[in-house]
Amino acid sequence: MKKYCMVISVIFTIMFVSACSGGEEREDIQIASLKDIDSIYIENGSINIDVVSADIDELEANLLLYDNGPGIVMEKGKRKLTIRLKSDISRLFKIDRMPHLEVRVPTEFKGEIFVDSTSGNVVGKDLQMHDLQVSGSSGNVKLDFLDFHSDVHVTTTSGKVDISLNEAKPNATFLLKSNSGRRSVGIVLKDKQQSKKETKGTSGNGDYEVQLETSSGNITLK
Repeated sequence: MKKYCMVISVIFTIMFVSACSGGEEREDIQIASLKDIDSIYIENGSINIDVVSADIDELEANLLLYDNGPGIVMEKGKRKLTIRLKSDISRLFKIDRMPHLEVRVPTEFKGEIFVDSTSGNVVGKDLQMHDLQVSGSSGNVKLDFLDFHSDVHVTTTSGKVDISLNEAKPNATFLLKSNSGRRSVGIVLKDKQQSKKETKGTSGNGDYEVQLETSSGNITLK
């Protein structure tokens, strides 16, 4: 009982200190060359993230912060770049002042991009990528393509998935799966097959693969 009370006391102390330390808005900006890089791994956890295709030469990661906590960590491995954030337990008590991460990827990058999220929302803007994979838990995923020519794989538990390809006849093979969520498809599919938990079909030549899967979240494809 004494140990339990001590844990509760520590938690309330962290909450109090966090609430009192507002902190000025600041940015952590890092740039990385993608020469000899085939894969980009982004681990945003519970932080909301924007992934943007941009006409730039090097990758840019910009973290907007409201505290003096840790920023971005970039690690280069063998043909792989990992972007992640150092954990900070005090941020769990600052829901309205959580950091926001934006990753701008050169449009010329033709490798794989993996986004690993938990409760953070993932938003893709002006996307012109070739292989994008997003996995999450309760965060929502919203991807908006400017020029669609990509394999897309999205898996969430309870988060909503909203994909805008912005083409009447995108060249893709589609598979949408949900256990209890609704599925809405605004694209005319050839060889369409639909069941209680699955929708699949093809548009155009079916050159790319789009797979969207949730457990209880809704899926919108247009």
